[in-house]
Amino acid sequence: MENIVLQKIEKELERFKKKLFYSGPKHKQLEKLQYKLDNLPYEIYNKITSGNLRLQIPTIKNADDTLDKILQAKCSMSRFGDGELGVMNGGRIHFQNRSPKIAQRLKEVIGSANSNLLIGLPDCFGSLDNYMPAVINFWRDWMSRKRQMVCSFLDMNRIYYNAFFSRVYMPFNKTDEHYKNCSEYFEKIKRIWADRDVVICEGEGTRCGMFNDLLGRAKSISRILCPARSAFDKYDEILSTFKGISTDKLVLAALGPTATVLAYDLCNQGYQAIDVGQLDLEYEWFLRKGVTYPLPEFKYVDGTEEGRKIRKLEDPEYKRQIIKIIAK
Repeated sequence: MENIVLQKIEKELERFKKKLFYSGPKHKQLEKLQYKLDNLPYEIYNKITSGNLRLQIPTIKNADDTLDKILQAKCSMSRFGDGELGVMNGGRIHFQNRSPKIAQRLKEVIGSANSNLLIGLPDCFGSLDNYMPAVINFWRDWMSRKRQMVCSFLDMNRIYYNAFFSRVYMPFNKTDEHYKNCSEYFEKIKRIWADRDVVICEGEGTRCGMFNDLLGRAKSISRILCPARSAFDKYDEILSTFKGISTDKLVLAALGPTATVLAYDLCNQGYQAIDVGQLDLEYEWFLRKGVTYPLPEFKYVDGTEEGRKIRKLEDPEYKRQIIKIIAK
């Protein structure tokens, strides 16, 4: 009998708690917000079709079109992600300190009229349907705070290219079709440096192309090692290193916001220079079929404290490829 009474009391308490919550002001606010979200697409659609609302987003080519353009026209490319766009507005990121000089240089790059230089933007100004939930949440939050700032630097009549041309695997929903498409895409991107002499300008510990076949079709590989953090502090020294390097060589830059500026300056000097960002890590994760981010050994991964610990590498081939080390 006692158990039955206790059960009835517990049941009544649960009903009372639910009643309190569902009748409280917070619940009513949430309920109103949900109704608003449910009805918002119809309200926006009506405003657009009636001509009372005009939304502008930049024209951004997809990753395949971006890669085709690079292959066909041998263009250079400077990429702007959330980090570069934030730094350009006076912010900082983990691996690049706040600097008025780099902010000004990034503004110069994004407004470049050089037809041989593609300006890459993240394809996150409109639909986010193909991205993973965590990526969707990040860009929704980021765009809600930064969209007006970013658009103030853009020309809505210009064609931009895809900053994610080097990040085609991890940010997207993992399906068999996606994996197949990425497999074909990575084979296609290797054509950029096939039978060419390549100079990699990278942060210490990046080790682009080591321990995988990403750069296997290159004729030769040379490396310029730069500080893994705040490389722009050494920018003049980095740029001057190319004075003795032939413009026939392809330059691949993996150096955060510094690579964005470097690709622009080298393009203006007659090089084909491509800011490849985390391409090598994307390829590593693709090969591992990683849904999360397992850390490749011996490679700098800025996303975690563990990944930032650079392990010493004594590989003879790697050492032979290094033509310049720029100290911190």
